[in-house]
Amino acid sequence: MKSYIPISFLTLLFIACAEEAVEPKAAEMLEMSRMYLSERKYDAARDSILSLRNKYPTAIEERAQALLLLDSVEMLAAQDSMKNAQGEEWKRLSVKAEFFKRKIEVDKKKLAR
Repeated sequence: MKSYIPISFLTLLFIACAEEAVEPKAAEMLEMSRMYLSERKYDAARDSILSLRNKYPTAIEERAQALLLLDSVEMLAAQDSMKNAQGEEWKRLSVKAEFFKRKIEVDKKKLAR
């Protein structure tokens, strides 16, 4: 029984250390997603964000920021697509862009709390 205590302690210590390393890695992925967005590589930004959310489920702050960034990706992609769209397609993209614009504002307020 006494030998289980040190093993349990070491296991908990290992888990705690492993958890601390998650946030910097998630922050790196978030920064990479931002870079892709600035280069208008919407698919790469989207994939990077979704990968971050799957790979680091415990990086709560980074995941929240990633959702906001994902909304920005969707809004900017829709706005870019509107440049070449006409008629009903333009209307659909306009509604989509406006939706994400409003959603970003709501999400920013939630994150500020």
